[in-house]
Amino acid sequence: MADGQVVLVTTEPLGGGSPVRSVYFVAEQDPEKAKATIGAMMAPNEKVEAWGRLPEAAVKALGLKPGDFKHS
Repeated sequence: MADGQVVLVTTEPLGGGSPVRSVYFVAEQDPEKAKATIGAMMAPNEKVEAWGRLPEAAVKALGLKPGDFKHS
């Protein structure tokens, strides 16, 4: 097992208003691959960014296998 990534998704409401932010924990060490994993299921009004490293211990504690993710 290796480190993962914390991925932040910011959704701009179509009708206006404040953006909504969601956090995903991804069992993928490469930030670009982690972004692609989450970005593949997001809508055009959602911005996906790798926010930082998720330590290996946290990946294990969340029960994530390589390529898995969990929404917080």
